[in-house]
Amino acid sequence: MPSALEDLRLADVLTFFAVRRSGSVTSAARELHVTPSQVSKSISRLERQLSLNLLTRGKQRVTVSESGLRVLPVLEDLVNKLRHIARGELEHRTLTVGAPSYLQDFALPLLAAARPDLRMRGCELPPALVRAYAAEALFDVTLSLGARSLPRSFVVLPVGIVRKVLFASPAMAKRLGKAPVAPEKVREMPFIAPVYVSHGQFLPADDDCPLPMSERRIGHEVSTIGLALALAARTDNLVFGPAISARAFVERGELVEVPVKGWEVFDELQVGCSADRVRSAEQKAICDALREGLIRLG
Repeated sequence: MPSALEDLRLADVLTFFAVRRSGSVTSAARELHVTPSQVSKSISRLERQLSLNLLTRGKQRVTVSESGLRVLPVLEDLVNKLRHIARGELEHRTLTVGAPSYLQDFALPLLAAARPDLRMRGCELPPALVRAYAAEALFDVTLSLGARSLPRSFVVLPVGIVRKVLFASPAMAKRLGKAPVAPEKVREMPFIAPVYVSHGQFLPADDDCPLPMSERRIGHEVSTIGLALALAARTDNLVFGPAISARAFVERGELVEVPVKGWEVFDELQVGCSADRVRSAEQKAICDALREGLIRLG
């Protein structure tokens, strides 16, 4: 008996993408210039051919089901390859990495050098939003400091230890006095506080500093460690963060590490790889490249 996949239609797959984008059968029909009935029949046919329930139909909105999320990257990869063939193009497979900007700066050059057969796509994400976007299959690989909750479809692998330290401009470090500095002195100085945006609101983020946010003098507020370091280099503000994020500032003499009594903070750098989309050999290459990069940084 012939497989149902033999009758799979590309138009049905594209209709599924349209429903996912718009969250509505009616909106997808409007986008594709067909009737809502045609969209529903297309989705039903695709679900029958794949033997999967692709959508969850709510009162207000249609969302992609769990099984739909699992198959979505495969369908997207298939359609992208067909598009490139139609344009007469051949390209490397794309590996999308979702992580904070400073980890992207550290990791992407290492991964690109280790796997020249893969095209790297960096997706800047604050740590607080990583799980939400992982569930939507936005990226294939994520990087984080410390344990992060990820969907079961992700394999989490440790690759090394990263120090977190206090940074200041040379002038500010001189004002703080001889190292290691007493925590009481640090408490008197303004800090650049991390924030992120969610649903139109600015929310405080945790930087793992031993001095709680509630006990600090808050100066500027920014959403990336890179901007925090740039501000600290030019203002009388302190910033607490990963040592790997500030190496360029330290090498240029714009920032210095400020040892503080009793402050020894270390975090494990972890890699989360989609088990469905990142092959075992690629997972190993990613981890090996990052381990070697951390060793070179000391």
